[in-house]
Amino acid sequence: MLEKTSGIVLHYNRYNDDSAIVDVYTLSRGSVSFLVRDRRRQRKSSTQTMLLRPLNIIELVFDYRPSASLQRIQELHIGQCYTSLPYNPIKGTIALFLSEFLHNALRREVQNPDLYHYILYNLQWLDAAQEGLANFHVVFLTRMTFYLGFWPNIDRRNMLPFFDLKDSIATDTEPEHNFFIKGEEAALMPKLLRMDIHNMHRFRLTREQRGRVLDLLTVYYRLHVPEFRELRSLAVLREVLA
Repeated sequence: MLEKTSGIVLHYNRYNDDSAIVDVYTLSRGSVSFLVRDRRRQRKSSTQTMLLRPLNIIELVFDYRPSASLQRIQELHIGQCYTSLPYNPIKGTIALFLSEFLHNALRREVQNPDLYHYILYNLQWLDAAQEGLANFHVVFLTRMTFYLGFWPNIDRRNMLPFFDLKDSIATDTEPEHNFFIKGEEAALMPKLLRMDIHNMHRFRLTREQRGRVLDLLTVYYRLHVPEFRELRSLAVLREVLA
């Protein structure tokens, strides 16, 4: 059955000399893996490879077969052209991190239009932004927990001394496992939950705080997303934004 949808490319991986596997987060089906031809000597294949770069926003028609693990793209077009994301070194590093993060976080994610439009809007915002990007990735990861179903359960007016990363809840007693934060780190949580891409420039985080928050967020995602792997691009992000 032919199906038309929009999508955000998450990952491109060569399969053999003639083909590649491309993971796309689609509006209509959630995460879908496609088998595409990738014969580098052919001009058509080279053009398709460029269209399927990670984080590209695409429009596609594909032959959807529920029993198949890999689908086939019938038509492919760019949905929106970025104006600065591929060319700005800071944005490019953030994009590298986001593509690896999203590939991990959305590996088994089903259709979720609200999540799709959240990611799309943030990519568009990042492409258009001129300044104030230091906290973008922190805000992006934090707020995406809402759409994935594990938004921290915190009373912003009365923060308790412990935050249980495993159960996503603030508590006045120390959890019986090691996945929790306390003290200044726990007190920072309400501040993080107030931040969004429109007001994040008003919040000041030191480089050390930002790095620690990223560490905690990756642990948080590993606890709540099956098969969430270590992010290799995190080290590159730290170095560039230092």
